[in-house]
Amino acid sequence: MEFITDLKLRTNDPIEAAEIVKQGLKNFKVIKIVPEWYLGDLRAFYDTLIDNVGEPFSIGEDFTNKEVVSTGEKWLEIRYDADIPDMAAYRHSKNAQPLHTDGAYATPCPDIMAFYCINKAIQGGATTFIDGPVLVDFMKENAPELLDRVLNSEELHYSKAEKSRKQKIIEIGSDGEIRFNFNYYCIDPNESEENKKLNQDFFDFLQSYVAHSHMAKKVVLNPGEGVLWWDDKVIHGRTSYEAKKTNDRFIWKTGFNWKD
Repeated sequence: MEFITDLKLRTNDPIEAAEIVKQGLKNFKVIKIVPEWYLGDLRAFYDTLIDNVGEPFSIGEDFTNKEVVSTGEKWLEIRYDADIPDMAAYRHSKNAQPLHTDGAYATPCPDIMAFYCINKAIQGGATTFIDGPVLVDFMKENAPELLDRVLNSEELHYSKAEKSRKQKIIEIGSDGEIRFNFNYYCIDPNESEENKKLNQDFFDFLQSYVAHSHMAKKVVLNPGEGVLWWDDKVIHGRTSYEAKKTNDRFIWKTGFNWKD
C-alpha cells in the first residue's frame, strides 16, 4: 500500500464519489479529496459518502463543561474557539498537535478517520502524516535502542473518559505490516512506571526529530476538501495556525470501519 495521494473528484454524486474513494483507500494509506465540482450541502455529501464507504462510529464529544462527554453523534467538530484556553483541548486550540493515532484509547476503534473542511485557517493548520515504514527505518538508523524497547514492550494502556485500549505503540506483523497505537496525553494514570517512561521517551523522540522533519507530509484543506486515512498505518498531527476569532479554522471529523 502506498503512502498518500490527491484524489480529484469530478462528480457531486456522493455514491459515485464513495466508489472512487474506496478504490483510493485500497491503494493508499492517506487520500486527500479534492472536489472539482460544486458539492452544495457538505454535510449531506460527506454523510452519504462515508455511509457508502464504511460503517461509521459515533465519535461526537461535548467539551462545554471542561469534561469530555460522548454525545453519540457521528461527527466531531474541530474548530478554533477563542473562549477555550489553548491547552484545554487541542481540537479547539491553534497550537500544534503532537503526532498520535486517534484510536489509541478506543476499543473497538475505527479503521479509518475522515475530515472535511468548512473553514481554512488564515495561515497554517496543516494535518501532518508520517508513514509507518519511513518512521521505523528512521528509528533503525537513529534510535535503535528506543525502537527495540517499543517493539518488545508490554502493551500500553491508554484511556479517555469511558474509553480504554491496550496495545503496543508499534507492532510489526509477520507480513511486515506496521501498525501504530499512540496518544501521549491519554496514557492511563494507573499504567506502570516503565510504560509511562516509554510513552514519554517515544513522545520526546517524535517531537524532537520527527514531527517537523522531512518525513512529515503536510495536508492543508480548503473548504469542501477532505482527507481520509487508515488510522493505525500512519501517525498524524497538526501544525500551529493563525486564528483571531472563533471558527477561523473549522473541520468536521468522523471515523468508520472498512467494508467491501
